[in-house]
Amino acid sequence: MRRILLLTVVLSFFASACSAPETANPLIGIRASTDSAVGDNRLLFAVHEISGVRRGGPDEAVSVVASPLDSPDVKYAADATYVPIIDGVTGLYVVHIPFDTAGIWQIDFTVSTGEDTDSFLVDIKEQPLSVAVGEMAPAVATPTLAQFAIKDLTTDPNPLLSMYQMSLDVALTNGQKSVVVFSTPAYCTSSACGPMLDQVKDMVTQFPEVNFLHIEVYEGFRKAGFAPDENHLAPSVVAFGLASEPWVFVVDETGAVSGRFDGVLADGEIESLLRN
Repeated sequence: MRRILLLTVVLSFFASACSAPETANPLIGIRASTDSAVGDNRLLFAVHEISGVRRGGPDEAVSVVASPLDSPDVKYAADATYVPIIDGVTGLYVVHIPFDTAGIWQIDFTVSTGEDTDSFLVDIKEQPLSVAVGEMAPAVATPTLAQFAIKDLTTDPNPLLSMYQMSLDVALTNGQKSVVVFSTPAYCTSSACGPMLDQVKDMVTQFPEVNFLHIEVYEGFRKAGFAPDENHLAPSVVAFGLASEPWVFVVDETGAVSGRFDGVLADGEIESLLRN
């Protein structure tokens, strides 16, 4: 997971070094998406001041123009949506761009405040590290309440018990749609695990015919000597190829992934897939 963060910092620095800001203190964009690939059209990013102060909010509208670095004449324009992680405190922007070629893309953005901005770069891989849309979700057995107490299944302080009653391999083969949340509220490095999990919990009663599962990123978190590291990753996290947290996967009735979302959820992103 640290490799993803390091790559983001390196690309952001490279973009700043290669562009000539109009002022000494432009706003900078920092990529937050961790596994972008050809076919993905969802990019998360944060807006910061040079001092490190996080910017952004529903009153600061952001527009984006994206271009492959080796084909600058190809331009895709879109408006970004601000999505709070913690209301009134912090959040990210999400924008939908048709990333149709692998390689480095330049992201230029403007803010409704009129302040100068500095472009940033994102690397778009040919294939994602994690399970892609259209691929079959790995049918891995996961621990349930039939085997363990709830305190051994989740670090969520207010768990919804129904999300721990069914093993993942059962959910993926019972002919129903599934929403699978990989998050670790107690050990999250991004502060988004708890809020994303809470968003999904709010959907459970709206879609009684859908399997909703929460899977902790780490196993053995109640045991002595535990550390939130790669040696304690849950087998399902490894099987899905996750290099960050949190993630939500929407899986259709056949067991194929129909949607993948990291970091934050905008209103309606998951619901639209479940209603189709």
